[in-house]
Amino acid sequence: MTETRPRVVVVDCGSSKVPSIADVLESLGAKADIISAHQLPGIVADVPAAIIISGNPALICDTGTDFLADFDVLRELRLPVLGICFGHQVIGMLYGAEVSIGTEDRDLRRMEILQGEPLFAGLSGEDEFQEDHIEEITLPRGFIHLATSSHCFNEAMAHPELPVCGVQFHPESSGRAGKALIANFLSIAPNAANLRRSTLSP
Repeated sequence: MTETRPRVVVVDCGSSKVPSIADVLESLGAKADIISAHQLPGIVADVPAAIIISGNPALICDTGTDFLADFDVLRELRLPVLGICFGHQVIGMLYGAEVSIGTEDRDLRRMEILQGEPLFAGLSGEDEFQEDHIEEITLPRGFIHLATSSHCFNEAMAHPELPVCGVQFHPESSGRAGKALIANFLSIAPNAANLRRSTLSP
């Protein structure tokens, strides 16, 4: 039988939360396909509906940025891309953002939503999202600033023309609000019309 569910590639950068990302995608009616960053160039032959880049426990300020070469292909694919935590930082650095050590944050935190559409559609400043980071990035030149918080300036951002966005927090660990945010992201995928956006219980 032909697979009818939209395929979403999850780039596993070493986060223990990757299974949670896959679980949320499956609950929304998408098929999660987990790969490593080294496998990214190979997805050109079998283009997915969207890509999600996971977190990573390593500190970029310690390890350097040689890993960015694995992600260069993302600027050519023109696909919906969501970066989570480390993935958010990767997207930012691909477009010129700078990374630095910020305030360590491992708590649930409310966001100041600066622009709701499309990522925060249906969400409000009362919703809480799970943080788990020390580093943070500046806003890349020209990017739309979507959300900020008392602990981190660039909590969420979006490319001004492409369906590319990033969040510093972890929606896959944020219950109903996080699931709603991932559903909002998937709604911009061109062949994801059959996603079950109504199943947003934690």
